[in-house]
Amino acid sequence: MMKLKYIFLFSVLLFCSAKSQAQEERRFIRSGNSHFADSAYLESEIEYRKAIEKSGDSFAAKFNLADALFKQERFNEALDQFQILAGTETDPVRLGQVYHNIGNSYFAMQKLQESIEAYKNALRNNPLDHDTRYNLIAVQKMLEQQQQQQQNQDQNKDQNQQNQDQNQNQDNKPQDSDKDGIPDEKEKQDNQGRPNENQDTDGDGQPDYKDQDSDNDGRPDSQEAGDDPANPKDTDGDGTPDYRDLDSDNDGTPDKDEKQEQPPKQNQQNQQTPPGQMSKEDAQRLLNAIQQDESELQKELRKAKATQKTKTEKNW
Repeated sequence: MMKLKYIFLFSVLLFCSAKSQAQEERRFIRSGNSHFADSAYLESEIEYRKAIEKSGDSFAAKFNLADALFKQERFNEALDQFQILAGTETDPVRLGQVYHNIGNSYFAMQKLQESIEAYKNALRNNPLDHDTRYNLIAVQKMLEQQQQQQQNQDQNKDQNQQNQDQNQNQDNKPQDSDKDGIPDEKEKQDNQGRPNENQDTDGDGQPDYKDQDSDNDGRPDSQEAGDDPANPKDTDGDGTPDYRDLDSDNDGTPDKDEKQEQPPKQNQQNQQTPPGQMSKEDAQRLLNAIQQDESELQKELRKAKATQKTKTEKNW
C-alpha cells in the first residue's frame, strides 16, 4: 500500500502584532511556541489557552492550540478547534491553512472521504498550496486502494459462500454409487427395510447399491424406480419394489419377457414411402441409369466423329 507522506501544515504561527495584541498575550504565545518546538505539546496547550484568555480573538493562539491538541493525538478536540476557526475566518490564505489541518485531522481518524473534501476546500481558498494538493492526491489514491480491496474482499466472501453452499449441497445429497437415482441407503436395505449392505437380489455377486440392474431383468433400476427413486415404485404392491421384482406387475410373465415400450423411430429412412412418391433408393438408381446412358451416348458421339473424320480425309 502506498505510504502517505506527512507534510502537515502545522506551522506554528508567529505573527503577533503589538498593535493588535496585549503584551501578555504575546508572551503566552511565545512561551507556547517554545514548548511546541521542544515537543512539549501539553505545556504549549496550556500557554495557548492563557493567550486566548487574554484575547479571545487571537487567530494565532487558537490555531496553535488546535495544533497542540493534534500533536497529543486528541484529534476530535483539534478538529473542533479548526472547525470553529473555519466558521469565523475570512482571510483566504488563513482559511486554506485551517482547512488543510481539518483534512489532516480527518485523515488521522481514517475518515478519508471527509479528509478529501477538506483538502478541496483548502485549495478553493488557496489554489497555490502545493502541500495541500499533494495530500489531496495521496489520500485519493489511498481511498481508491481501500475501495478496491473492499471490493475484492466482498467478491472473495461471495465466492467462499458459494463454495460453502455447493459443498453443503454435496454433503446433503444422498450417496448413489450406481447412479440409478436410488440412494445407497435405500438399496442397502432388504425388502422389509432392515439394514443389509450385501443385499444382492439377482445373486450376481454385486450388491444392489452397486448394480444398475439389481434383478437382472433387462430393465435398468433407474427406469423401474419411478418418479421418486428415494421411494422406489412397487407396481403390484407386494412389498418388493419393481427394481427387485422379477414380475413387477404380477401378471405371471417375467418382466424380462415382457415387451418394453420403444421410443418412436427418428430415422426417416426406415419410414415407408407415401404412395405416388419415389423413394430415395429408386431416385438414386434412376440417376445412376441416366448418368450411365449419358456416358454411353458420349462414347457413341465420339466414335461417330472419329469415323466421319476418317472418311473425310480419304475422300480425295
